[in-house]
Amino acid sequence: MTDRPVSLAEHLVAALAARGVKRIFGIPGGGSSLALIAAAERAGLDFVLARSETAAALMAAVTGELSGAPGVVLTGIGPGAASAVNGIAYAHLERAPVLLVTDGPAGSFHQAFDQNALYGPITKHQARLTPAGGRAQIEAALEFALTPPQGPVQLDLTADDAAAPADATPRLSAAPTPAAPDPAPALALLSESRRPLVIAGLETRLGDGPAALGRLVEALACPALVTYRAKGCLPDSHPGAVGLFTGAAGEAEVLATADLVVAVGLDPVEIIPGPWRAAAPLLELRLAATPPLPAPAAARLVGPLETSVAALLPGAARSQWQARDIAALRDKLGRRVALSGAGHTAESVVRALQAAAPVNCRLTVDSGAHMFSAMTQWRAEQPFDLLKSNGLSTMGFALPAALAAALHTPARPVAAAIGDGGLMMCLGELATAAEQGCRLVVVVLNDAALSLIDIKQQRQQHKAIGVRTGEIDFAAVATAMGCRAWRVGRGEDLAPAVAAAFEGDGPALIDVAVDPSGYGDQLISLRG
Repeated sequence: MTDRPVSLAEHLVAALAARGVKRIFGIPGGGSSLALIAAAERAGLDFVLARSETAAALMAAVTGELSGAPGVVLTGIGPGAASAVNGIAYAHLERAPVLLVTDGPAGSFHQAFDQNALYGPITKHQARLTPAGGRAQIEAALEFALTPPQGPVQLDLTADDAAAPADATPRLSAAPTPAAPDPAPALALLSESRRPLVIAGLETRLGDGPAALGRLVEALACPALVTYRAKGCLPDSHPGAVGLFTGAAGEAEVLATADLVVAVGLDPVEIIPGPWRAAAPLLELRLAATPPLPAPAAARLVGPLETSVAALLPGAARSQWQARDIAALRDKLGRRVALSGAGHTAESVVRALQAAAPVNCRLTVDSGAHMFSAMTQWRAEQPFDLLKSNGLSTMGFALPAALAAALHTPARPVAAAIGDGGLMMCLGELATAAEQGCRLVVVVLNDAALSLIDIKQQRQQHKAIGVRTGEIDFAAVATAMGCRAWRVGRGEDLAPAVAAAFEGDGPALIDVAVDPSGYGDQLISLRG
């Protein structure tokens, strides 16, 4: 009996499995996605049916970040392909490895547009995957996704091509390793510094980045700031950990105390628009030769962070920083983010969530006014203990991210802090969480408004138009979708609901009415 030829879809699935992929997300169309789902099932890969392509792409991106393997999302042709754009933009700006496979291209004018061109600006690579040279195309696409700076790639695949036998093109050879940069200029900067400050960015999450960061901070005995994406790369309990870096006015006083800024794995996409607030020279350690930071670097080392740090350690003498000085900086930043209000606030809710959460609970945070309190109040001791969209700063992130995290590590509990506006953008994924039996707790900070935009509208003295929403009973909606749920008013005790949510199985939602009145002062304190 002659063996059946291996189809292109099967080759693609086999390549994904070889890279460590465990599941695929998406909403199938009637083309190649069906062949891919069938091939995945035969290979032991799960398919997770999302309720929107945007959420599916976000789940794939977060899965890629957590696993180190490419996150995979598939869509139908035309509207399905177009609907994944925001999730792929997240992967692009947050440097997450993702493979997007779209049905197509179209064979007629119906549902036809250039899907490769659509994704051109927000992916590292786009192509039509065909049987001729298909295996080499697959390997090239996956290498693009995983090579720093990591990011998404997009492939069109028709049903006929997916079913056709693929050629036996050999695996691509690895790219040559670039020569290590000369560390002498960086060592000279360190030797002259007495009060260095470390800023850690998203690249420190990868490989031995966290350990290298810790070794550098400890050798210098200096304070360190971390970006939203790098939170946990230096444990919050570390004596050098001072707080968060966004590039805003809130950190200006900390930056002013330094005579050298050492940026470790800091990506310019992590910094909000505005002037660079440090007058001290900049020493930059980067994993990849991506765009420079807003200030010119006096010295720059590009390559594996652990290699760069190892080259610097011989010149990394203990600084003149005292423990009390570092503690004072930490206290000042903590006071800046303090939030006032009556009843429940974002700050008090996140504290209650932290108090009740199991020790190893991971938190996902949505964009919105509540994010400042959530980012500072939640303790992170390891990379990815807290997940937040920063480069794109998209709403509707926290629930899909929590779902992906729960599927990736089923034994580890996950909580999501999300505003009412953000939840409305991904509400259907509560049904996905229930269907998958995910162990997660969603906390909705409900103030019936797009509060961050509401604040900006007030500051510009415009009428309150387009930012206030009506009251929604999210607990009732969640119950209808198969989740356990509670509703907590401003004057009601939150603790029993949080405790019960973590104690049960499957997804749970707590709808908490919060006071938004303190957001304006908090924003001024942090952003200026």
